[in-house]
Amino acid sequence: MYEESPWKGMGPGTGAKVAFGLTAGLAGVSAVLGAVSAADSDTLGALGFGSAAVFLGHLVGFGVHMWWRPRRSAPTATLTDGAVTFRYSGWTYYWLGSFTTLMLLALLLIGSSGLVAGGSTGIVVAVLAFAGAAFFGWHLVRLVLGGRGFLRLTPTTLEHHGLGFTHRLPWDSVTDVRAAEVNEAPLIILTPSLSAPVDVTFTWITRGGGRKGLLLPSMTIRSVWLADDPVTVYRTLRHYHANPEHRVELSIEASTDRIHQRRF
Repeated sequence: MYEESPWKGMGPGTGAKVAFGLTAGLAGVSAVLGAVSAADSDTLGALGFGSAAVFLGHLVGFGVHMWWRPRRSAPTATLTDGAVTFRYSGWTYYWLGSFTTLMLLALLLIGSSGLVAGGSTGIVVAVLAFAGAAFFGWHLVRLVLGGRGFLRLTPTTLEHHGLGFTHRLPWDSVTDVRAAEVNEAPLIILTPSLSAPVDVTFTWITRGGGRKGLLLPSMTIRSVWLADDPVTVYRTLRHYHANPEHRVELSIEASTDRIHQRRF
C-alpha cells in the first residue's frame, strides 16, 4: 500500500529562501567581478573576488544539498557483513567539509592580518579570529576522525554510526518509530523502552558534551546525512519494527530485495 511521505511540503521558510537567493546573487556578482579583475590584470582583485565567489558558492551549495537536493529515488541499501546497511552521503561530507575548511582558512588569514597590523585593535581581531579558527578546526577533525557513517540493521540489533559516535539498540527494546523534523529537515526517531540500556560509544574528540544533541536514549537519524531517501529508510524501520517475524531476512538478500521493491 502506498504511504504518503510524512515530510510532504517540508522545507526552508521564506526568510531562508530569500537569504539563499541573495547569497547566490552575491556569489554570481563576485565571480563576474573576479573575471573582470583577471581580464584587467588586477591580481589582488581577482583573488579577492574569486575567493568570495568560491566561499559564497559553497555556502549556497551546502544549503541546496541540505534542503533541495534531488529526490534520492533509487534505494542504495546493501547487504554488508550479514546486515542491511544504509550509508551516509559522500556529498554531505564534501559540502560540510569544504565549507568548514574555507571558514578555517578565512579566519586564519584574518587573524594573521590582525597580528601584522598590530595595535590593540589588531590583537583583539587576531584573538577572535584564531578562536573561531580553533572552533572550525575542531569540527573538521571530528568530521575526518569520525569516518563515514551508516545505519546497519541485523535480525537482532540496530547500529547507527554517526559523526563521532556509534549507537546500538536491540530491536526488542524499540517501542516506536516516528517521523520528526529539525530545522525544517526530516528526522527519524526510534524510541526505546525505559529499561533499555544506553549503548553509545563516543570517539575521544566528541566525548565532552557529545551527548547533548543526540536526544538519548532515543536513536536519531538526520536525513541530511543519508545517501538514501529518508522516506525509504523510515518505511524500512517501520516495517521491521511492526513485523518482527520478518527480521530474520535482514541477514540475507531478501531484505534488500524488499527495500528496492518497496514491499513494506
